[in-house]
Amino acid sequence: MKVMKNKWCWIGLVLCTSSLAWGAKDKKDEKSDSDTKGSASAEKADADSGDETTKDESADEDAPPKTPAKASAKVSVEGTGSKAGAHSTVFSLGLLGSLGSSTFTRFGAGLRGGLTLGPGEGLYIGGTATYFAGTSVTQPRLTGTAEATRNVFVFGVDVGYDVQAATDFYVRPYLSPGIAYAKDKECATGTCTNDNGVKIALAPGLQGIYSLGAAYLGADLRYQIIMNASNASAAMLSITAGLRL
Repeated sequence: MKVMKNKWCWIGLVLCTSSLAWGAKDKKDEKSDSDTKGSASAEKADADSGDETTKDESADEDAPPKTPAKASAKVSVEGTGSKAGAHSTVFSLGLLGSLGSSTFTRFGAGLRGGLTLGPGEGLYIGGTATYFAGTSVTQPRLTGTAEATRNVFVFGVDVGYDVQAATDFYVRPYLSPGIAYAKDKECATGTCTNDNGVKIALAPGLQGIYSLGAAYLGADLRYQIIMNASNASAAMLSITAGLRL
């Protein structure tokens, strides 16, 4: 029951953070649209003024106005280039190190990679693969003690949204559903048994990313949930470093 409470608290935190991030993104888009409209109005007014001036000069010199047409073509080309750049994507790939609060998911290492569908901000779709070496735990039994050991592979699909919080700094709330392959070994009274199997995994989290040109550094806090596995679900702190192209 305690694990379930923690799980829903983390999921609620991610949803709340996501709504705040998207709200900030909408406000930024509205401001950008307003600035664009104001700029377009100013350019139109300048063009109209240029047309009137050119017409006056034409009346005296009998020469066709050419300057406004060039300016219009220039504005058109610049607008096309800006629109095309808005559809670019960012690819990231890095090493992942994790530290969990659970005994069996104490230390982990793996890879993280994905695509941001935008020039900097946008929908993020990627994945993670992490191996947790685990530790051995001595547990009491009626016939003495038993030593339990667990190793876990976790594979997740990350779905989130990158929001630019400051220059070269991005915040990414995300949700990572996936699977976990657990290898359990228990030894008692000289006999060892194995209990290996695939479990459903889920991890809501929040990541911060600092861009360093073609490289990046990141840190995230998530709650790794592994269904039907005792002492496996835990809060985790992860560090990521890699390329962002």
